[in-house]
Amino acid sequence: MLTFSEFILRGVLAGSIYVLLAVPMSLLFSTVRTIDFAVGAYALVAAAVAASVGGVLGIAAGLGAAVAGSAAMALIFLLLKRFGCHNHIIYALASFGVATALASAVLWQYGTQSFVRDSFSQFWSLAGIRISPQGVLNLVTALVAVTILYVVIQRSQLGRMMRAAAVNVMGSELAGIPVELIQVGTYLVGGLLGGIAGLLILFTAGLDYSAPLSLTLSGFAAAIVFGIDNPFRALFGGLAMGVAEALAAGYTSGMVTSMVPFLFLLIVLGTSRFGDATVAGDRT
Repeated sequence: MLTFSEFILRGVLAGSIYVLLAVPMSLLFSTVRTIDFAVGAYALVAAAVAASVGGVLGIAAGLGAAVAGSAAMALIFLLLKRFGCHNHIIYALASFGVATALASAVLWQYGTQSFVRDSFSQFWSLAGIRISPQGVLNLVTALVAVTILYVVIQRSQLGRMMRAAAVNVMGSELAGIPVELIQVGTYLVGGLLGGIAGLLILFTAGLDYSAPLSLTLSGFAAAIVFGIDNPFRALFGGLAMGVAEALAAGYTSGMVTSMVPFLFLLIVLGTSRFGDATVAGDRT
């Protein structure tokens, strides 16, 4: 029988996927004040293309396809702005349309097949706990991605421009900061991170054309649990989501496990403690 500590460890490893889905949502919200709900679709596209092409070339092609999908969303964002739309809810709704289009394209091209690949045939043992090498790789990848993002945002000139654009768009434009270019770049980073998440899922549990919605909701729940306005809190939100799902799987039924992301959303959005500051962004 699995012990409590093993559930925690497995949850942390599984939560690394949610980190890669939550961080781009939080990053986009902090810079553009909207949400890209197509992140789960970017993961699906990356996994589907990588599985069909195969090898290292397939991984590169999968990431390229995910970034291309986010580029399409960025183009729609720019077109909406050009036509005078400044409603951030419209941008979020447009991302739902992009997600549906990408999932439909995968269904049309590949059918209902599942995309899954084996990476490791053996498990590691730590204090009697079986650990998947792929899970460790997932966690390391998430930590490296968040670390790189932290260095870029906090230590680079680009990061200073991003933070300035997030605080005051008009003032940043007057100061010569390319705000729109930064916003488009943020969409592309979201596509890249979503694509990486899709590749890790491909080699972990696999996914099919119906996965984008559940992945997006899980990422969104992980992003808002500790405050969506700070991308680095998404790291802890994703890990918390993974641990909660692992504990639910170990001590309850599969039905409860599938409800964990929705419970996160209900608790965060429904409590006075987290409600407004979490979703609207607390800059204090």
